[in-house]
Amino acid sequence: MGTDSPSVPVTVADALPNLRTGRLARGDDLTNNRPAMHLLAERRAYRRQHFASLVRGRLRGRYDPQHRALSRRIAGARASARELWDLVAQRPVWRVIHSVRSEPPAPAPGQRPTANSGQTVGPLELDQLVIGPAGVFIVQAVYRPTQDVTADAARDAARRTQEILGRATRVPITVQALIVFVRADQPRVVGPRDDVEVLTADELVPWLESRRPMLTERELEVVHLAARDHRTWAA
Repeated sequence: MGTDSPSVPVTVADALPNLRTGRLARGDDLTNNRPAMHLLAERRAYRRQHFASLVRGRLRGRYDPQHRALSRRIAGARASARELWDLVAQRPVWRVIHSVRSEPPAPAPGQRPTANSGQTVGPLELDQLVIGPAGVFIVQAVYRPTQDVTADAARDAARRTQEILGRATRVPITVQALIVFVRADQPRVVGPRDDVEVLTADELVPWLESRRPMLTERELEVVHLAARDHRTWAA
């Protein structure tokens, strides 16, 4: 990274042989995503499915814990997005893609993935994917947590993101996971937090700006072109 070594592709076409490098259709371009878009869709679906029980609960002064958890996740993703908008406005070389979602790869014929099989279960969901001179970062926003937060999900999301972007490009990147606490007086992660950075919302942009450059302009553009194409995440 950061050097014109023989391992780095010379052109965008070399780096992205399986992707369209021209103008993307609006539906294919993830830069059109709104903050928390995937979570808003999930909450709408949950409301449709549980409408009657949600209304009864509100009338009785009881709130559905899953619906409330989704609302907290939405508030967190929107708050981290506001911080990152300031970064992009001041330094346009930084790129942010919101609400990135990828389904897990299909299991081999006759094989069913389970939580203990060593295969990843469930979709990959990123509040934000941040790409800039300092590298590639994923953001997991945590809004006023009511229970213990661990680094496991963020670490796994970074690993899967690195694998997906690695397959789509020939740029050797490392994806760093960031857990960003919003409106939390004492941000705390329980258990091992190796390779995961824990920040408050106010610390997010200064921390990113303080990182040393890792990607050349060409590498940054190649990674961003792959990341913004929805087919990268649908493979």
